[in-house]
Amino acid sequence: MYKNKFLIALVAAVLFASCKTDDKLVDEILATVERGAIVRTISSEGLSMNVVDESSALTLLLEAQDEQDGGLLREVRFYASFIDNTAGNDNSQAEVLLRTAPASEWAPGDFGLPRTTFSTTLAELASVLGGLEFGDYNCGDEFNIRLELELTDGRVWTNTDLAGTVAGGSFFASPLNYRITLAIFLPSDDLYTGDYDVDFGPGGFGVDDYADGTYTIGFVDAVTRVIPSVSQFPAFGGFGPVDLNFSFVCDEIVFGGDDTGVGCGGSIVHTAAEVNTTFDPVAPDDSSFIVNYLSSVDDGGCGLNATPETITFTKI
Repeated sequence: MYKNKFLIALVAAVLFASCKTDDKLVDEILATVERGAIVRTISSEGLSMNVVDESSALTLLLEAQDEQDGGLLREVRFYASFIDNTAGNDNSQAEVLLRTAPASEWAPGDFGLPRTTFSTTLAELASVLGGLEFGDYNCGDEFNIRLELELTDGRVWTNTDLAGTVAGGSFFASPLNYRITLAIFLPSDDLYTGDYDVDFGPGGFGVDDYADGTYTIGFVDAVTRVIPSVSQFPAFGGFGPVDLNFSFVCDEIVFGGDDTGVGCGGSIVHTAAEVNTTFDPVAPDDSSFIVNYLSSVDDGGCGLNATPETITFTKI
């Protein structure tokens, strides 16, 4: 009982200190915001687009903030570029102006600050960037959207002008730059979900990294599935449990990785395999499949060798 009370008190103290730290950080940033301006990301959808669907869309809900509560906003410019990651192709396209959103298109949001919605489609991006067609862009390629915020006094802010606490912080979330990955979405949310017998191969210790058993594979998004509540290293009494993700990337099935938190003074880490199994993205068969992964890439101080292993799924 004493131990439980001690742990509760310790957690409460840590949470209090964390809240105080977060409050202090926000106060410090707000105290200096008169020296600049930000465009917050309120919500985003479509940071992955379906490469075979030209109607796939990116939608951003944005909010502008400055020392005059958005009163200094003149306009925000949206620039697009294309990054060709396909081997043997060289269709990358330099940045072009996609759209301009003047202050007149922004309206007061929940907190009285100006907000606007920006949206673009795969078809629009391909058109403005040299008239790209399917085959010019492929699964694994990327579009990039960069924002420029111009104030009424002529100052301009973009992603290279931001500190990390503004660009990636949980409060401001103002990257002014968005990378869109082209993927092949599974044709049904039900594919690769449901009850499976799951068999894990032996890892770096020569015993299973995870506990075999029957699991209900869950939906995460159009390309990602999750094995919930998996016990780690069952031969040693079990640790965790953890959720294990795997994703369907183009025509490959990719393990999401696991920093186990278990080791011999460090943490054993499993990562995606060097060679992944493949699947048919046009007519996928989810009755049985295999996910490769690399066991013990970081041995956690246990003297293990990185070992290629498999996870075998058989639908029940």
